[in-house]
Amino acid sequence: MILRRLSAADAPAFHALWLDGLGRFPSAFLLTEAEALATPVDAIAKAMDQGGHWGAFERTEMIALGVLRRGGPERLRHTGDIGPLYVHPDLQGRGVGSALLTAMLDAARVDGLLQVELCVDVDNHGARRLYEIAGFTRFGLRPRSVLLDGQARDDLLMMLCFDA
Repeated sequence: MILRRLSAADAPAFHALWLDGLGRFPSAFLLTEAEALATPVDAIAKAMDQGGHWGAFERTEMIALGVLRRGGPERLRHTGDIGPLYVHPDLQGRGVGSALLTAMLDAARVDGLLQVELCVDVDNHGARRLYEIAGFTRFGLRPRSVLLDGQARDDLLMMLCFDA
């Protein structure tokens, strides 16, 4: 397995895997499948220039993706936000997500971030366990964070502090 930051050349594979995840697990993503379909691949490629997009590859096939965004304003530059993070279901439970998350967190430390935050659906037990094993702790609950098919879904807010 190869873990690496993605470049603009990886945008089509990223987009395809993102759409796969949205189709299979819509509650695990913020955007809808229609919104992702409407996102031009060249916009994804441009976003990849910032270095926050990651992928796991088996040979040449992207099998997992993750995004780590650094805070934009100067007063938030010490923080990062993870999401989405997705592993193709055929490879879930094999340590791919853990390895990708670890690579992203190691890079965040090297880049000088002090903390990384994320939101995860309260019913996404696999993802919650992955984040807890990595050291994330819950710091809040966002009720009705999203509406999925008219149904309110709650998100847990989780954080990992590197200087704690």
